[in-house]
Amino acid sequence: MTTRPEDFEFEALCHALESAVEHVPDTARDTISTVANALHYLYVTGQFTAFREYLRDTDRVAPSFVDSAHVFPDMARAEEWLQKQPLSSWGTLVKVAGKTFAVGKQAEMKLNLVPSFTPQEVDSPDPE
Repeated sequence: MTTRPEDFEFEALCHALESAVEHVPDTARDTISTVANALHYLYVTGQFTAFREYLRDTDRVAPSFVDSAHVFPDMARAEEWLQKQPLSSWGTLVKVAGKTFAVGKQAEMKLNLVPSFTPQEVDSPDPE
């Protein structure tokens, strides 16, 4: 492709995948089919624009240091705090008992805590 990843057209990408599947080993065809189905799902559920924005964001340089917005001694206190947060809190990083979590958003539009990492945690060895 000659366009940036976030600028691709859905139909052109499907045609490219269809052409590519003819030239790959049988073992890779299931993978390409899964990718095509995932893209189709994003397209029919109206999430394609968000996917393009996600691709655009992945090209940005990550900060070298990120502070967690909140620190909790245990999951019970973190969950208590989470229940009071608006949906716009999605993506916020918090620490729970020394581990990093990101505020996630479930399909039923409820928030949850998802294990995550800060850049400094990725760069340092695991203390466990």
